[in-house]
Parts: sequence; structure tokens; C-alpha cells
Amino acid sequence: MKEHSQENFWQLISKFGLIYALLSVALNLILYITGTQLSLKYLNTALNFVIVFGSIFWGMQTIKNEIHDGFSSYGQAFKVGILITVAASVLLTVYFFVYFSYIDVDFIDNMAAESKKQLIENGATEDEIEAQMKVISYVKSPWVLNLGGFLGNFFYGLIASLILAFIVKREDPDAAYKSLEG
Repeated sequence: MKEHSQENFWQLISKFGLIYALLSVALNLILYITGTQLSLKYLNTALNFVIVFGSIFWGMQTIKNEIHDGFSSYGQAFKVGILITVAASVLLTVYFFVYFSYIDVDFIDNMAAESKKQLIENGATEDEIEAQMKVISYVKSPWVLNLGGFLGNFFYGLIASLILAFIVKREDPDAAYKSLEG
């Protein structure tokens, strides 16, 4: 392990958490500016997966190579992924609170209208439509949206970390010998 590795570790976690968050914010703002947030849901989801997986993978690889001399156990890689996810989720929670409170205050109303339109097109009954609108009304608060956003980001990051840790791990063949030395 290299000198000042603990300090460098946290700097790299912060760096990749920030990259993850900034890319997510950029995507959100592009979709907002172009007015395609609701119409490009699937593209938005796919691009978010690329951002999550890419940021976490890049962070895991960088820390493995710069801090752990090219080796990383599954647990070490998983820990890196989770820490990057938490850092990004905190930053995104702050951003989306501002976003829902001041930038796109009509987002939930627009989402509700789009959901109602789709339910009508799919032949939903009046009771089904009313029930769906009632659920949407519960999540209108920026606080509720942010909690959901934080948990959603954490869930995506958890899944990405579980998968990517298998890909990134590279056990040190001399680890057992090194532990006996010192």
C-alpha cells in the first residue's frame, strides 16, 4: 500500500462521488432544458445506469491501482462502490431538493398528468385512476421525493457495487505471506 493511502483513498472516493453526481445533474438538466424528462424515461434510465456503473467501476479500478497496488478483494471493491454511492447520493439529494423546490416545481404535477393520460389510454377504470392520483399526491413534497431519490440512488449503487466488485477484484497472491511477516 502506498504512502498517505488513507488520505488519498478519501480524496478518490470524493472525486468519483462528485463525478457520479455531476454527470447525473448534467443529464437531468439536459432533459429538463429540452423538455424531454417524461417522454424519454427509458433513455434517462439507461443513461443513469451507465453513469452509475461507469463512475463506480472507474472509482474501483482507480483505487485498486493507486491505493492497493493493483490488488483488491471483493470486500474492498464493494466498500469503494458503496462509499462512492453514498457520496454521490448525498450530493444528489441536495441538488434534487433545490431542483424540485425552485427549478422544476411543476415536475410532480406534470408527472401526474402524464400518468393519468397513460392510464386513460390503457383503459384504466375511474377508481384505478383515482387511486394512482392519490398515491402521487403523497409524494408531492420535496422531502419525500428526496428520500425516495436517495434510496433509489443507493439501491442502484448497491446493485452496481455487488456486480462490479466481482469484475474488479484481483486477490494478491502474496497476501497470506505478507500477513505473516508483519
